[in-house]
Amino acid sequence: MITLRASTGIPFYRQIVDQVADAVRSGRLPPGSRLPSVRELAASLSVSLITVRRAYADLESAGLVVRRQGQGTFVAEDVGEAARRRARRDAREALGVAVDRALALGLEEAEVLAAVRELLEARRKP
Repeated sequence: MITLRASTGIPFYRQIVDQVADAVRSGRLPPGSRLPSVRELAASLSVSLITVRRAYADLESAGLVVRRQGQGTFVAEDVGEAARRRARRDAREALGVAVDRALALGLEEAEVLAAVRELLEARRKP
C-alpha cells in the first residue's frame, strides 16, 4: 500500500502521511479500517518507529485516524468532515497566497474580488 522513495527529497513520514491520507480520502481505506501497528509498518517500510509515530500523529491531528489504547490505530468514522476541514484550510492558504500576490501587483480589493468571481463563474459553465 505505501511506497517510500528516497529520491523525491520528501521526508518518509510525510510520504506516509500523504499516501495514507489519499487512501482514506479516496475510500480505499474506509472508516473503521485498522491500520498496521507502528512496529508493523516501521518494519515493513524499513523505517524507524519515530518516523511512523510522527506520521500517525500528523494523521490523527488532521482528524483522519484515531488511536484506541490497546487496540490500535483506525480510520476515523467521521473522516468526511475531517477531509472537508483540511480542504478548507488548504484552499484558504492557497487563496491567501494568490490574494497577497494580486495585492502586491497593485490590484485593488474590488479587482481581486471581481477576478475571483470571474474564475468561479467560468468553472460553473460547462
